Amino acid sequence: MSPTSQDNDISHAPYFVLHSPISPLTPSSPTFSDGLLTPLWVTKHQNLVPAAVINFFPFCLDPNMSSLRDNQLKIEINGLKKDWSSSGYKTRFIVVLLSEESNGAFTGDVDDRVTGIRRATNLDQKSIFLLPPDATPDELKEFGKSLLTLLQPSLMEYYRDLSKHARRKRNRSSIPPPTAPPTTGTSQTLSLQGWNVRYEFKMGIFAEFRQEIDAALRNYESAYETLFGQEVFENIAGWSPRFNDARLLADTLAIRIIRCLLWTGQTAAAVRSWVEHRSRSQDIINRRGKGTRNYGWEAWEARWSMVMAQLIRQAEIPYFTSVGITQNQFNEQYSIFIPREKTVPPGDVSCPWEQLHHEGYWLYRSAKHTMYRRDLAEQIPDEDRIPPGQSPASQIASKSYLYDTYLAPETHVEAPQSGVEGFNHSALILTALNAALDEFSKRDQVRKTECLRLEIAEEHMRAGSWTEAYNILQPLWSNITWRHSGWWQLMERFGWALRECAVRVQDSETILRVDWELLNSAFQPKSDWCYDIHGSLEDITPVTPKPSVVLRAEDIISSVTASFIFERPEGNVGEPLHGQLVITSCAQRSSSPIRLSEIKIAFEGCLRPIKLQSSQVAETDATTPCTISSPLLREPSTSSDTASLQSPTSFLTPLIGTADLTIGPSQTKVFNVACIPREAGESRVASITLLIEENKFDLTCAMTDLTQRESFWWKQTNNCVARRRVGKSRDTGRCRIKPKPPKIRITTPNLMDTYYTNERIVLKVGIHNEEDEAVEVTAEARLFGRPESAAKVLWLDEEGSPGIQGSERSTPVEGISHFIKRPLGVLETSSHRELEIVLTDTHDASDYELEISSVYNLISDTQTPIIATLRVKIPIIRPFEANYEFMPRLHPQPWPDFFTVDDALLGNDSTPKIGGLQQRWCLNSKVVSFALTPLVIEKISLVLVGVGGGATCHIGPEAIVSPGGPEIKLEELRESNFVVDIHKEILGDRRPTALNLALEIQWRRSATDESESALSSNGTTISTLAVPRFVVPGGEPRVLASAMTSQIRSGLIHLDYTIENPSMHFLTFNLTMEASENFAFSGPKTLVVQLVPLSRHTVRYNLLASRRGLWIQPQLVVVDTYFNKTLRVLATEDMRSDKKGPLVWVDADD
Repeated sequence: MSPTSQDNDISHAPYFVLHSPISPLTPSSPTFSDGLLTPLWVTKHQNLVPAAVINFFPFCLDPNMSSLRDNQLKIEINGLKKDWSSSGYKTRFIVVLLSEESNGAFTGDVDDRVTGIRRATNLDQKSIFLLPPDATPDELKEFGKSLLTLLQPSLMEYYRDLSKHARRKRNRSSIPPPTAPPTTGTSQTLSLQGWNVRYEFKMGIFAEFRQEIDAALRNYESAYETLFGQEVFENIAGWSPRFNDARLLADTLAIRIIRCLLWTGQTAAAVRSWVEHRSRSQDIINRRGKGTRNYGWEAWEARWSMVMAQLIRQAEIPYFTSVGITQNQFNEQYSIFIPREKTVPPGDVSCPWEQLHHEGYWLYRSAKHTMYRRDLAEQIPDEDRIPPGQSPASQIASKSYLYDTYLAPETHVEAPQSGVEGFNHSALILTALNAALDEFSKRDQVRKTECLRLEIAEEHMRAGSWTEAYNILQPLWSNITWRHSGWWQLMERFGWALRECAVRVQDSETILRVDWELLNSAFQPKSDWCYDIHGSLEDITPVTPKPSVVLRAEDIISSVTASFIFERPEGNVGEPLHGQLVITSCAQRSSSPIRLSEIKIAFEGCLRPIKLQSSQVAETDATTPCTISSPLLREPSTSSDTASLQSPTSFLTPLIGTADLTIGPSQTKVFNVACIPREAGESRVASITLLIEENKFDLTCAMTDLTQRESFWWKQTNNCVARRRVGKSRDTGRCRIKPKPPKIRITTPNLMDTYYTNERIVLKVGIHNEEDEAVEVTAEARLFGRPESAAKVLWLDEEGSPGIQGSERSTPVEGISHFIKRPLGVLETSSHRELEIVLTDTHDASDYELEISSVYNLISDTQTPIIATLRVKIPIIRPFEANYEFMPRLHPQPWPDFFTVDDALLGNDSTPKIGGLQQRWCLNSKVVSFALTPLVIEKISLVLVGVGGGATCHIGPEAIVSPGGPEIKLEELRESNFVVDIHKEILGDRRPTALNLALEIQWRRSATDESESALSSNGTTISTLAVPRFVVPGGEPRVLASAMTSQIRSGLIHLDYTIENPSMHFLTFNLTMEASENFAFSGPKTLVVQLVPLSRHTVRYNLLASRRGLWIQPQLVVVDTYFNKTLRVLATEDMRSDKKGPLVWVDADD
């Protein structure tokens, strides 16, 4: 037999024609004489016969050993080439030389050595390569890529030649002759259609090797259709081994078709192909095989589902491999299944299951069919479980016709006898379920993962691994989603499984948690189970301390529900507040009554907690559908009763009551409770806690979410218990507690509409007791305003006692108090008390609010405080605003000069004398009243706050300019002048002088206003107005103009211009008087004035106006020749000034 034949049939040989050892034409082949194909052929081309072989040899760089090593390489390479050549395969031979480590660099003859090796081994230049010893990993990776790129064309050509060879053999119309003809009788040869299946399959394999997926898909589909045709599969008997061979080939073709479709992105077509293959296989097995109602078919289903999962994983479909990226980049639903394409032909109707789901779906399907397989295996009769060596031949023959063992073991292995080890179904199921769980968990399919964990736990329970099952179920019970989704059947199954595991591991707390929920009537009752929460731990060994379980009703399905509503949305302090507590049993109808030990109701706000304790009564009512009782609430009598709930009101002691707390199945109990609130505010039900205390355990169920869609108020009628709807437009679990209406009246008889800054305000406060009995009163006053305000509030009789003030104020802030408090003692009924409050230091205009409170309690009820409050507004405004103008004046005293010696300098007086220059200025103020009522201004003074620049300042008294009396009304104006003399201390001081001034106004209200007010005996108030800061230059020359009327000639005006030189320079000034048509003047038209340092000079002009009764404006131009600067002429007394200069008034004719 030639190894080079490769199924090549030599048709011209007359007798013995040699074929491939695995061909159906060779008698020794496993497929002789009518077999389709053996897996050995795929193994041959996929694992044994490569298209190229790469040989790696070490390359010596030692010059002393290079010749010897090169000869050895030549001999070894030639030997390998000869072996590959003798096989007859066209495998390409590649040699890669790996340079050994060397101390030196490459020698110069390396290329010659490689060339010699190539020529001696008859290799071409593209078949031998040399790698240097210092090649980096990146260089090695690049070399590998380039080598594969180089081999790609030859590899493609290799498999293309094999495809051409198979295609030529397929196109022949005759069957090749076998090596030896088959014997007569039952022997038959493979049909022509069977040969076409073989050749199409081979061409598909070769096309797949060439990565021509479309061509491979066509070949596979052609082979598949031919295989299921009338002349191939249909002609094979079901009892023949060839039937299973054909099934294996059909499965192989289907797998490769599906893989090609997945690689090309045709996911829906891949699912359709799988569905079609399943239908065809099921049809032909039912018709010609052993049927599909056996464990063999379920094994086939499980194996195929596992194969589909592996194919999906290997295909690396983008929709499924994108799991883990952010939601903005990936739509989560696409990771679960691949949606239908939008561009689908109109007639193409796709089913939901044709949308390819992720591999977790197929893994779970594999696990389910393995479970079905196990169920069918367990139904195998005992006589069919006997091993072959122990059963008669007739029974073995009958079993071969009954059970399908295509992908499953024999019956004695699938379902062994007791005590004999067989096939481990549980291990296979757990492997598939765990793999499916990983995939579903990646995609956050929470409900499915919970189902899978339940099935995994049940499988562990089936195997007796109780601890493993408990560890899976116990963490899920508290957070399982089925509880809030209403999936009661699944949850019930989960709960019973967890309870059984908890009993096995002796977990008392878990048993109580599960029993409390399984007691609910939402679950189907278990006929053989006794529902009694008090006996849940009967089969559990007692432990110390006893278990204590706390349940939150919102997280579980509670067997008892509770609610609390207020009868009315509002109540008052000191008056009874009614409410209703309703508890309802949701337990199974066959369950025992639930005996509650205690019910606690906690409130947020101002209500005290309520505790109902079980009454020690032998007879309890657990059968009446609805009962109403009204337990009385009392104060706790012992220290043990003072324990309260952890709530915002836990600092309050609860009110205690006793009642019948035993409730039967479907029973409702209503408790009417009444409490008296002692504080005002909002209050709502925070929690209701049910407590069961037993010798073996304590169980607490707390309800914090008490929102109700509908609220009812229960009432006992003559015949039955009725209820009515309440609280349609309100929250029945919330109540507003109003303060008890106060009957103390607070008055302020002398409160005025407006007050002014800096005014001392005295308010009279009257407190009148209109209660029916005596009260104990505490008066409080609190001032509200801007935080930075310095206003203070005081009691009038404590104004001059700082020690008492400090003790009475409760909130002093940096010495300023906005709150005062004073106990008034007992105030009899119909009596009153008068207080006086002083508000001082109101420097800023602002709107204040004074809150006057009277905190009192009745003598008969000291626990209920009552507050009467009066809030009054105290607007404080500024009574005055002022504008200011700082004007120059001519100082009458002469300036010092260098030619006059002061007599004081020659004396012996050591007192320092002020010898600097003097200047006079005038501050003109215009004060406007903004007071709403007339005020009397007693005095206005200009106060020096500070002076800088080495000078002294003297301020003269007020000179009133505007006419009128001392009383000023709203928006009236009072104009005043103040003379300001500035005297430098040192003669040579040239610094400017800064003046900080303030205007003080002493005023009082008018006599009519004072009679209505409650001011102190000293009604004068001083208001201080800020004056802008004025800066007087000290070293600059100036020109002052002053005018006076001639006493000799009527209409003649003497106009003096005084030029001052306060500097230390000799200055020259050019004076030019401009002519005017309004007046005539006598004096120099132009004049040059030279001034020594620290001197002044006066130039007089006589003016005669052309007309009387007008303002004239002489234009004298004064230029400082040294600085080339024109000086501005400044007007003084009885003159005006504008941009052009001073103006002089000419009196009218008498």
